[in-house]
Amino acid sequence: MVEFADMTALVAVVETASFTDAARRLGTTKSVVSRRIAELEKELGASLLDRSSRSVRATEVGAVYYAKCVRILESVGAANDFVAGHNQLVRGRLRIAVPGDAGARLLLPLLDAFAAKFPEVLLEVESGERDANLSESHFDLALRVGRLGDSTLVARPLTAFRRWLCASPAYLQANGTPQSLSDLAGHDGLLDALADGNGFWQLQSGGEAQACRVRERLRSSSAVHLRDAAVAGLGIALLPGPVAVDAVVAGQLRVLLPQHAPVPEPVSLVYPKSRRNSPKVQSLLGFLAERITDPPPWQAAMEAAIRG
Repeated sequence: MVEFADMTALVAVVETASFTDAARRLGTTKSVVSRRIAELEKELGASLLDRSSRSVRATEVGAVYYAKCVRILESVGAANDFVAGHNQLVRGRLRIAVPGDAGARLLLPLLDAFAAKFPEVLLEVESGERDANLSESHFDLALRVGRLGDSTLVARPLTAFRRWLCASPAYLQANGTPQSLSDLAGHDGLLDALADGNGFWQLQSGGEAQACRVRERLRSSSAVHLRDAAVAGLGIALLPGPVAVDAVVAGQLRVLLPQHAPVPEPVSLVYPKSRRNSPKVQSLLGFLAERITDPPPWQAAMEAAIRG
């Protein structure tokens, strides 16, 4: 008989592409996860995972079975949430995806505070550069920056992030300070590999977006890396406020052309409709809503540094 623990092990291996990472996620050992997968494949009489490559991948039949397991586990979770809600209990595992350095700066300290307030909730936080696909995984919530396009998810707006052009005083002394958007073409750009993938910055001019090409010097998916490269004098970076603010206040970076900064990007928490009645999900949403302001606290610090 297939057990829920076997399904959970398969889902973890497929989503992490690793037996070791799956074991870490589940709080067990690699040998236990391997044994559960082997027993599952034996019970079903089919190979669910392709172990021939460097990373573990689902076979064709394994991918279909994985998707069905996700739905089954979501249904079980929803049933447990119903009972917990009936008894007003805030407990159990809560999986949260927090992509990007700016999102981590906003959310991770508050998640620590939430964990301290609700000791019976086991937080499982996954940080990364890309958005988690909640329709293909069993995250309870995910942070999203930017406009939302998935109408199957419930969204709770939190605040907004703004990105600013920043460079070090040393870079500006050596290369000059751009006075207009057209000047950027003659400067070294430190580009976000995800947001600036086409080699342009989308800046504001006269209330409209304008694509500004810059001389590409470095490309990274980490906003912290781009900030550090800018501090080191490698070029100009377009940085999220929460990542740039400390360096700007300390004088390590200067904000350039603030009147042309992109429009603020909305920041939201999204979750599947099946989690709508989950006490732990709703408790976290309420907890964050009480503590996250719009505009965020670093916005005032950025604007004061720009004026000063």
